Amino acid sequence: MRIAQLAPLAECVPPKGYGGSELVVNLLTEELIKRGHEVTLFATADSQTDGRLVECAPEGLRASEIAPTRWHAYNIKALIKLEEMQGEFDIIHNHMGYAALPALSHFRTPVVTTNHNPLYDYCKDIYFAYGHMNFISISDAYKRLNYPDKVNYFATVYNGINLDDFEVNFDANKSDERKHLLFLGRLCADKGTREAIEIARKIGMPIVLAGKVDRNDEKYFNEFVKPMLSEPGVEFVGEVSTAQKVSLYNSSVATLCPINFEEPFGLVFSESLACGTPVMAFRRGAAPEVISDGETGVIGESVDELVGRFSEIKNITPQVCRDRVQRLFSKEKMTDSYLKAFDTVLSKALAGRR
Repeated sequence: MRIAQLAPLAECVPPKGYGGSELVVNLLTEELIKRGHEVTLFATADSQTDGRLVECAPEGLRASEIAPTRWHAYNIKALIKLEEMQGEFDIIHNHMGYAALPALSHFRTPVVTTNHNPLYDYCKDIYFAYGHMNFISISDAYKRLNYPDKVNYFATVYNGINLDDFEVNFDANKSDERKHLLFLGRLCADKGTREAIEIARKIGMPIVLAGKVDRNDEKYFNEFVKPMLSEPGVEFVGEVSTAQKVSLYNSSVATLCPINFEEPFGLVFSESLACGTPVMAFRRGAAPEVISDGETGVIGESVDELVGRFSEIKNITPQVCRDRVQRLFSKEKMTDSYLKAFDTVLSKALAGRR
């Protein structure tokens, strides 16, 4: 199959640091190539792939010196290139979101769009206008919460991870080296950074905070998180690499995810479980789909409920956590599901031409 992958341009593929959708694009692209498919990646010039790369921006726009007012110009340039080349592909897979829909709706080549982010108020009308196109949700919760009556979600495909990148250190488990709690991700209100520190404080365990502070979240960080960093047992290590993430997961008793929004999927959930580390999360979005309550983590409604159920964590085994990820959230499982979705769209397109 000849496949075009249209990536977001905020980060390179794979991302150098934080970048959930860019990581998914990378894993899917390389697994498709590994299986013999011909894949062209439309992404930033500093991206890497074993397939063909079409450079659409000089670097990841979020960390660049390019003014945000000019970012949309690069999206348009990418779509112009894709339109010129569309005859080279059997299917186009859009990860760029709503910005690409007006152009893609006129393409001759079949298009599939994966929605990685919620349909916020500022863009939902755009999705409604093109809701007849082919959309994939990344969880059943995402589909349920994002206007299934107005957007054609014809399939659900869970995000996958590379299990080889997230190994369980069973020696660390045997020697009882898991000493702290972990918060990993953007330090912001949506992800519940302040609540994570409160949970650790009430449990009486140290916590490590790992992640980035976006410009939009600096006010929240300075007001609610920064004052707590001076407390004993609270350590902020900043943004971390995959290797550093694995080390942190493997030294943590549990990963805290007191999310305050409807999380579309939550790669941190599956990464942590792949390392054998249970997850404690609020019951929001896809958390109940990724985390099996009582089996691979604890899902609750409040800080106090998670604190009260912390004793359950000691009964959860690393192997059970990893087995769940291998069964449901591996890059291989994700690729299988996408290929099935592509076949569905191509069969529909072929039937329409008859």
